[in-house]
Amino acid sequence: MSTRHVAAAIQPVDRCWVCDHDQFDPFLQCAFEHTQFAARDPELAAYTGARLWLRRCRRCGFGQPEAVPALTHYFDRMYDQHWSDEWIESEFVSRSKDLIFRGILADLRRRVPAAERRLLDVGAHVGKFLHQAAQDGWRVEGIELNPRTAAYAARRTGAVIHQVNLDAFLMTGGQVDAVTLIDVLEHIPEPVRMLRKIRQLLKPGGWVGVKVPCAPSQLRKERVRAALRSGYQISIGTNLVHVNHFDPGSLVRALEAAGFEQATVRTAAPELSMVVGSRLRVALDDLVRMTIFLCGRWMPGAVHWPVALNLQAYGRARRGDVARAP
Repeated sequence: MSTRHVAAAIQPVDRCWVCDHDQFDPFLQCAFEHTQFAARDPELAAYTGARLWLRRCRRCGFGQPEAVPALTHYFDRMYDQHWSDEWIESEFVSRSKDLIFRGILADLRRRVPAAERRLLDVGAHVGKFLHQAAQDGWRVEGIELNPRTAAYAARRTGAVIHQVNLDAFLMTGGQVDAVTLIDVLEHIPEPVRMLRKIRQLLKPGGWVGVKVPCAPSQLRKERVRAALRSGYQISIGTNLVHVNHFDPGSLVRALEAAGFEQATVRTAAPELSMVVGSRLRVALDDLVRMTIFLCGRWMPGAVHWPVALNLQAYGRARRGDVARAP
């Protein structure tokens, strides 16, 4: 590990966050690039130039960094983005994630009775998923820390958006029938600890729905791109934006370690193109993505193949758990 710039601000991670094993194999070196924060957050910007390895647990296959920045609230500070009003609006009107959202809602409908449809979306972003869930008959609310996207989501959806972390919500939020984490769990260190908090938010028998990238498949894809495109840089680990790297087995294991039962995983739908250019190029790009997705969804065992680029998992809070008072 290179700590040339920030030797005192790196905290080693010695045990697997999913299974507590202590043997790893390195699989990708990642770099830090935070020059954009030089004026606004010099302590965060100081990490620029540091490098460390991502490592895969030999027991469960989960990937995580060999160390994490010791800077207080590093990840919150990294995601404190000052997006423009135009960009936020474009995120809401975009249909690029509609297939993902529809699939998750369909899976939850099959699991959650119609009379029990209070849903909390953790990491609600601009509220597009909440908007679709409300149209689907759910009573919705969200958690979103970014003040700009939280305010937009509340305004566009009419839903309550809690601008607090999970610990604060656990003190005041009551319990819900379903919790969703869509492209969220890969960004938060110690995912089992977070999933345990999610389980506390759920009524006994309630469901969590998780969508994450499939790390081994994504890395293979990036390495192919790097081989085909001169100068292409693999950026999966840059800044530890993806701090957790799941495969199907470790994702199920994380849910089970957090106390969920009936944990299942399947191939998730892709985010479709937002390519600027000809309609033909957009159509061809989406055709490739959909073909890969359908192979990974319907071919037996294909969730473990390289065609499974994204994962969708569910787990139920045990009915025998003691319900926390609302």
